[in-house]
Amino acid sequence: MGQLARRRLLVVLAALTLALLLADLAGAGVADGVRRAGGVLLGPVQRALAAAPRDELADLERENVRLRALAADQQERLDAAARLATLLGSGPTADRRLVAARVVATTVAPLGGRSVTVDAGSRDGVRADSTVVAADGLVGRVVSVSPWTSDVQVVGSTGSVVAVRTGPAGTLGTVAAPAPGDAEPRPRGALTLSVIAPGAPVVGDTVRTLGSVDDVPYAAGIVVGTVTDVDPDLGQPTRTATVRPAVDVDALDVVGIVVPQSRRTPRAATSGAATSGGGGGTR
Repeated sequence: MGQLARRRLLVVLAALTLALLLADLAGAGVADGVRRAGGVLLGPVQRALAAAPRDELADLERENVRLRALAADQQERLDAAARLATLLGSGPTADRRLVAARVVATTVAPLGGRSVTVDAGSRDGVRADSTVVAADGLVGRVVSVSPWTSDVQVVGSTGSVVAVRTGPAGTLGTVAAPAPGDAEPRPRGALTLSVIAPGAPVVGDTVRTLGSVDDVPYAAGIVVGTVTDVDPDLGQPTRTATVRPAVDVDALDVVGIVVPQSRRTPRAATSGAATSGGGGGTR
């Protein structure tokens, strides 16, 4: 109810109240008739005035709920845009073509590990064995594709083995999920790094993907994690260590799917003389 209408009703009420007071002064018989007439007239007016604030309050509450929902939706969009901007400006995406996607479902395998479903598929140019990254590093690889979605095997899942380079020297090795027979226990979510002796990882070493032909299934140079603990040397042909993953798979949201690019230009041949700095030529 508008302010003007409410003022008019208040004027009517004041006039009727004054009439009742004059009727009381005039005598009981006149007053009874005026009261009955006033009751007929005042009843709807009083109900309208009493209901108006409640109706307006309910309207305001509904509008408040709508605006809060709208604000939350806008904030979610802004957060997603910020995460996408962070992803596009991060190291894993440098000089690479990406298909941006959001995680829409997750599945925990009975034997360990996890897979996630993202909202990009073959219609977006995604294909199986594409590398999936987040702003902080490696997420995993695409294992199946449908027109609108893709399933991603997260690094550290059962059966997932990633070839890596470790530390400043780029020592070759592999990263996989901890095995039941590991000599040392691993924290939840950690990975097991294995390198060929005499190479030995050092706490604090950064572990990056070795890379594959045409970036399939893993593009090169993407951060996998950091060495947090080195297992004792037991004289085995390999040394092992604990790696903390760079990406928190429990909080995945916006990811990028690397679009593989096949080499179109052959590499130039280099002669032995050029590489040795002189001496014998080519035969």
